[in-house]
Amino acid sequence: MIEIILIFFQIFFIGCLINLSIPKIKINSTFTTSLTESLILKSIIFINILLVFSLLNISLNYLIISLIVFSLILILKEKEKNKINFNLKNFLIFIYIFIISIALTYDLQLGWDAKFFWFLKTINFYQDNSLSNLEKLPATDYPHLGAYIWSFFWRFPFDSYEYLGRIFYVFLYILSIFYFCEIFKSNETYKLILSSLIILTTFDIELFNGNQEIVVFSLMLVASKLSYELVTRKIKNPTIHLIFLLLSFNAALWVKNEGLFLLGFILFIILFFGNLNLKQKKFILLGSILLITARFVIFYFLNTELESFQFEKTFSSSFFENLLLNLKTISFYSIVYSLSLPLILLSLLTLLLNIYLFKIDKIQLFIISYLILNVLFIFAAFMFTMEDVEWQVKVGLKRVMFESSGFYLLTIVYLFNKIKR
Repeated sequence: MIEIILIFFQIFFIGCLINLSIPKIKINSTFTTSLTESLILKSIIFINILLVFSLLNISLNYLIISLIVFSLILILKEKEKNKINFNLKNFLIFIYIFIISIALTYDLQLGWDAKFFWFLKTINFYQDNSLSNLEKLPATDYPHLGAYIWSFFWRFPFDSYEYLGRIFYVFLYILSIFYFCEIFKSNETYKLILSSLIILTTFDIELFNGNQEIVVFSLMLVASKLSYELVTRKIKNPTIHLIFLLLSFNAALWVKNEGLFLLGFILFIILFFGNLNLKQKKFILLGSILLITARFVIFYFLNTELESFQFEKTFSSSFFENLLLNLKTISFYSIVYSLSLPLILLSLLTLLLNIYLFKIDKIQLFIISYLILNVLFIFAAFMFTMEDVEWQVKVGLKRVMFESSGFYLLTIVYLFNKIKR
């Protein structure tokens, strides 16, 4: 009973801290009207704030004090704007977060990567050790942001059970799905049903076992919605969309290495298919380059060894001898895992249906372009690994495919919105 009460207040704490510590966000000269939209966009900003504090090696105690002080200032300044309407949608979001969080307490086993890599990084920050101290831990090439968030919400507000820190992952996952479904041209009831179906389709308690794929999946959903709106709608001022695309990309860069590609591809193809002028294209291009450069420069100054990219071991004679075999292996498991991931299977079937029913337009080209780049990335990533390719594919391919699976929901959005017309 005590744990259930702690979970309730942990969710309440996460929502209030994010909502109150970040100023109101304007979209096209008007404040966000949806609590879902407001919370998810504020969460993206919040994640980036935590990243800055982690890089500056500022104590978690000073971080929470800063956030609380800033929250109090904003409450006094925006007291007339802090009203929240508790409608069915908001209630349902809370219920899903609460139920999954409770389920989390009944399956506390950490994943293999989480147990040997991510949790050690989390303990490092939980104990207020510096970022440079990560050099003493395994997998120095793994980014640290997901572990830092985990340690922050483990420490605050109760400083008790570690799984309370992982509730933020549940929070982000549910919010991103409901936020994504706002692009369906339908009434609120259908959107709630669609959100629930996506949760039922994608949910697996192992997603919250400490591994970081669920965070990238959630960021991908946010970036997919923002990019889809840039492609399909004539937004008066797309700058805010571009800023949040870059912030989502930056967060993904520091959560998992593949975030560079999985969200980076969206930024790349939006240059060709987004309704952007030359100035906006330069903004997204230069912004992406700066974020990527900052990521690698900081890693360099931390003396972090990119131990997963030992190309001298990759390009041995055995690499070329096994080239065809490895291609077959990756192709085979890609098909197997596509069948075992309902989101990908349904989305790809819908894509084929869209191509058959409708003339290929800019939106479909946007989706197809991402699919091609993603497939090429998967083959390149597993072909050039230093470990045994078949073993790497068995343990890692499904997780990588899941991370990007949210993007392909755009095929269903496309079909649904076409029919609604």
